[in-house]
Amino acid sequence: MLHAANVAIRIGCDRLILETDSLLLKQALTSNIYDLSHLGAIFRDIKCQHRVGLSHVSVKHCSRKCNHVAYTLAAHSTTMSRSTWEIWLDQFPPFVSDCVAGDFSSTAI
Repeated sequence: MLHAANVAIRIGCDRLILETDSLLLKQALTSNIYDLSHLGAIFRDIKCQHRVGLSHVSVKHCSRKCNHVAYTLAAHSTTMSRSTWEIWLDQFPPFVSDCVAGDFSSTAI
């Protein structure tokens, strides 16, 4: 999520919507309570980046069963080198569109 915020800032976005299927992650990113866990410093870095570079950040929870797109994108990222990233501003590749359609149809059930 820190990388997503950095990319959004670099391409000129000032508003960001982050989705997660983890209620704990959503709570960690939206809470004002100081997090003493071993991941607390990472959460503070993410929140600081959001405050500094973005005018609005929304963190939303989505059902795990409706989050196939995220898993497909994560799997796709494992096929790329660490220094490579892809940004699709206009049209998504077919594998993303297919996942979106699948997630959308599963929410209608």
